[in-house]
Amino acid sequence: MMPALTWQNIRQAIIILGLFGVFWFSWASHARTLFNGLATPLFLALAAYLCFLASQYKIAVSRGSLLLYLLFAGWVVFVDARSGEFLPALAKDSHWLILPLACLLIAQVFREYPRAFEFVQIGAALCIINLLLTMLVMAEWFDNWHYPPIFGHIRHLGLSIGFLTILLFARTESSALVGAFFRITRILGLALVFWSGTRASILAWFFCMLIFVTLDRSWLKVLLIDTTIAIAFSLIPPPAFPVNQATPGTVARTLEAITGNAPASAEVTSGRLGIWQSTLTGLAADLVNGADEAHLADINRLWTGVGGNGFARLQVLYGAEISVRGHIHPHNVIVQFICDWGIIGLILLLSFFSQSTLRPIISNARLNNPTALTGVVYLLITGMFDATLYHLEHLIYLAISIAYLSSRTTAEPSNRIALPSVAGIAFILALMALQMNALDYRIGLYWYFPTQ
Repeated sequence: MMPALTWQNIRQAIIILGLFGVFWFSWASHARTLFNGLATPLFLALAAYLCFLASQYKIAVSRGSLLLYLLFAGWVVFVDARSGEFLPALAKDSHWLILPLACLLIAQVFREYPRAFEFVQIGAALCIINLLLTMLVMAEWFDNWHYPPIFGHIRHLGLSIGFLTILLFARTESSALVGAFFRITRILGLALVFWSGTRASILAWFFCMLIFVTLDRSWLKVLLIDTTIAIAFSLIPPPAFPVNQATPGTVARTLEAITGNAPASAEVTSGRLGIWQSTLTGLAADLVNGADEAHLADINRLWTGVGGNGFARLQVLYGAEISVRGHIHPHNVIVQFICDWGIIGLILLLSFFSQSTLRPIISNARLNNPTALTGVVYLLITGMFDATLYHLEHLIYLAISIAYLSSRTTAEPSNRIALPSVAGIAFILALMALQMNALDYRIGLYWYFPTQ
């Protein structure tokens, strides 16, 4: 006779499967919402899940973190109100405003159901397999692999798959067969990272290896074996995965650029340094439409920023030509922060991050969970050299990593302020309404560049 279905069973299924669904949709939605700068469908899915979690768990925060968050949120609202497009700017910034709440609530999930992370791992493995099968089926269309809708974008090759691979390095309590499945999948994912030639992802991976070994030396042999096999797989010649100048490069081509055999430093950085410099000071850029003031320093917005999605706003509203080929982000999360909220906003955000996340990591030192910490570090490094943290997909990855890290290191501190659940739900619903309202605005959905 089947056991009676209780609310606890239903609740557990909703919580764990909801986490799996949000994680999967984060990856799968990229092709569908890539050209919506707000990623509205994904944001609404995340918000709906968080509303349910807020009804099930208490929201408890330290006084210091709460004060710094309120200061940061207040500054964001102030800057966005001066942007000229208040609602779409605030809608874009809502991705960052909802992130701390997501970290707190998902951490509660991992505390109550420690094995819920294995569902995240299953999702990561399925995403990697899905992409590999898609590439094999679409092999004759390899010229379009880096365009939607084949698999979304080149970012899924190096940047997203690199993070998903790291998740599969967590030790599992499942059977040896499941462990072997995860290991084979992560080797294939890592091979895809090296094959793609995504420099930010490859650089981040080697830093992650150092963190793994520092926290747990037993990982050294596994990391060396898996990385060696992955590099060997990545060098398999065509026709398995054709390569030309229009598609992702191989490890050999990437190393050629890094070692100086490529034309110049701009080749190694893909023009990143020029973009960063011209965004902040305008020293390396020309202006369009005869504008003589377009960059943050020129318009006296270096300290205050120009509001959410500020990098795009600089080009559309202020007429800045930051690079010959248009970009919607500066490929650097720090530069993006300064565009959005200025140096003051950057300081407030870093202060909040230091109080809420960095200090616990330092205080726990070697007690930190290796997989969770490397996931956070991976996203921060790739965010410094590419567009990862501009996109909601990777912010959800960051929330899951921070949540898993905080849930595994220490129990929830007792000296926290408990906030009413209704306040958390009301906050989430307000952000959802903001997302829906901002859909009618041009710059809120900005994904084009003016013609020269």
